[in-house]
Formats: sequence, structure tokens, C-alpha cells
Amino acid sequence: MRWYHGWNVIAVAMAFQAILFGFTLFSYTLWANEWVTEFDASFGEVMLGVTIFTVVQGALAPFAGRAMDALSIRKLVCGGAVLSVLGIALISQVTAVWQILAIYSTLIGLGMLLAGPLAAQTLAAKWFRGRRGFAVGISTVGTSLGGFFMPPFVTWLFVQVGWRDAHLILAAITLATVVPLVWWIVRNGPEEIGIEADPESEVSAARAATVYPEWTTMSILRERTFWIMIFAFVPMTTALAGVQHNLGPLAKDSGISAQNISFLVSAFAGCAALGKIFFGAVADRWDLRQLYWLANSLLVACMAVFMLQPGYGLLLVASALLGLAAGGFLPLLASIISTRFGPKSFGRVMGLVGPFTLVTALGPWFAGNLRDGSGSYETALQIFIGILVPAAIVMTLLKPLAPTAIRALPAE
Repeated sequence: MRWYHGWNVIAVAMAFQAILFGFTLFSYTLWANEWVTEFDASFGEVMLGVTIFTVVQGALAPFAGRAMDALSIRKLVCGGAVLSVLGIALISQVTAVWQILAIYSTLIGLGMLLAGPLAAQTLAAKWFRGRRGFAVGISTVGTSLGGFFMPPFVTWLFVQVGWRDAHLILAAITLATVVPLVWWIVRNGPEEIGIEADPESEVSAARAATVYPEWTTMSILRERTFWIMIFAFVPMTTALAGVQHNLGPLAKDSGISAQNISFLVSAFAGCAALGKIFFGAVADRWDLRQLYWLANSLLVACMAVFMLQPGYGLLLVASALLGLAAGGFLPLLASIISTRFGPKSFGRVMGLVGPFTLVTALGPWFAGNLRDGSGSYETALQIFIGILVPAAIVMTLLKPLAPTAIRALPAE
């Protein structure tokens, strides 16, 4: 059986996400304590970097989504990588927290929007007809691999040379690896190299044959499924981001060392990778509502453990649960979009979800500020659990698809 080039594209998509996210967003919590000390800042101020980064991602996502459907994804990803490299290098020169915030809101924010999960998922949706949910799930594992492998390396690096020189080295590694890989291998779809994307089962063949309408921005916004996704996933990602990016300070409150904190981040990321593989693999066959409720329940469970202010062993368990829950988000959202709206409009629909994730940006800042005011993350964790319950109820409104139906899906 001939090797399908789509898997090469997925592998590169995993690689550029692992490197970029591993060196920046997943390592942000490791820099946080250093920046608080050096710049005499609060955790709330430092966590604004993640908040602003998320705001930029959400605000510009509709434009990036349309670009992914209309332009060369290879060129967009290479451009995004170069912007991120410039941002990482400039971090080494900052003298105040506001400069970090400015870099994350411009160069790194835009760069990782173009060379991040949106590009990876769009590539997976365009390259695969059969097992699309599995392909999308695998494509998003890259961010988790970056979070698993990079934090220990990044921690070792800045212990050896300091966080400033570490950023220069990370920028050089990114430039030397991401751009050549993407330029050599990535193409928008199988038609660019004259091959077919073949379905792999009756169910996937049926879904591949589904006729989708020409979705416009207004028809997407009138579609009930779109709003179900917003009200179900935004609370989930807000709570998730609030805990993930405060994981370092949260663990430090329990007396955990910097190196052991990096292992917590790796545990989170490793389990997120497993979660993405699991949720992606079963999304083509299982009821997406049940899978969402599973991810939601895992998230509630991890926050309940964190509220106990446990020792290192239970912190590892909670970090693992957090990762498994995080692993469900992108594959499930992508599966709903690809089955309800079709692969040709995937980038546009995913991009339109972006502005609504601006609320997600408040999660890390909100939790950090509550920690500054009360000395504990307990109140923030209680509030996060509170918003997950109505989100789970909203998901009951999603109508399941008939698995073998071949039909036209009209825009409402």
C-alpha cells in the first residue's frame, strides 16, 4: 500500500506546533516566577501576557481562518514562524513587564496564529476524508508534545545560561527547524500534488460524499450548531486556560521546586497528547456529546483535586487529568465543524469561533488576580467549576448525525 503524503503533512504540523508552543506558551509558566522577581511585578501583571496573547488570537482568527481557506498555508506558516522567532529573540532584551506583553500581543501572537493549531487542523481537514477526526486529533498532538518535551529542556537551558540567553537559543532553534520543514513538505491539499484523499470506511465515505452549502459568514452565524459550540466550549477553555497557565505559581504555593514544576507541565502536556489521540480516534465513531461530557467531567475532577492543595503526587494526578481534559477540546470542536459545515469551510468556521474565545483570555488573569488578593487559588477554582456545569447542559442541544446518511446539509 502506497504511503499517503497527508501523514507527512500531519507530522510537520505536529513539529511546528511542538516547537513554537513548547518554547513560548507552555514555557510561559516557567518564566513567570523569574519575571515576577526580576521586574518586581505581580502574578496578575505577568499573566496578562497570556491574556493579551489569547485576545490577539481570538480577534484575528476570522481573518486567519479565511486566509487558510484561500491562500498557501505553507507560506502562512513560514511567515508566522519568522514572526515568532523575532518575538522570542526580542524577549531576551526586555527591561520591563510591559515589553513582554507588547511582544506577546504582536509578533508572537500573530506568528503563532499563523503557525499554530488553526493551520494544523485546516491542513488535516483538507488532506483527509476518511478518519478525519483521527487526523485532526493527531495534528493537534503537536502542541502537547511541545509541552511534554520542551519545559524540562527549557528549564535546564535557562538554569545553565539564564532566561535571556535561553530565549536567543530558542529563537535560533526555531528558525533552523520549522521554516525548512514546512517549506519542503507542506501543501494545501492532495490536489496540489495530483493525488486523491481516499475514504477509509463506509461511514467516512458517506460523510465525504455529503454535499455542503457554500457557507457565508452570516449563514454560519445563523446556524444553531455554531452557537452550541460557543456556549459549550468557551467556558471549558476559559477554565482550562486559567488553571494551565497558573500551574507553576499554583504548584509553588505547595512548596514544589522549579524542576518538579516543569515535570507537572510535562505531565499535563503528555496526557493532553494522549487525550487528543483518544478523542480524535473515537470522534469518528462515538457520540460527540458524550465525549464532550467526558472531557468536561475530567476538568471538574482535576480542579477538585487542586482545591485540596495536595502534595506532589496528587498534583501529578491533577495535572494528568487537566491534560486529558485539554486533549478533548480541539478534536471535538474540529469534528463538529468538519461534520456539520464541511472541510472546505473549516478554516472560516474555526476562525469565526476565535473572537468568542476572547473570554478565554480572562481565565489566567482572573485566577492570577484572585491569587494576589486572597493568597489562594481556591476561589478561582470554585468559579471555574461553576461555569462548567451549564456548559455541559448546553451540549445536550447538539443533534447527533446519522452515521451513514449521505445528504445535503442546508444552511439554516
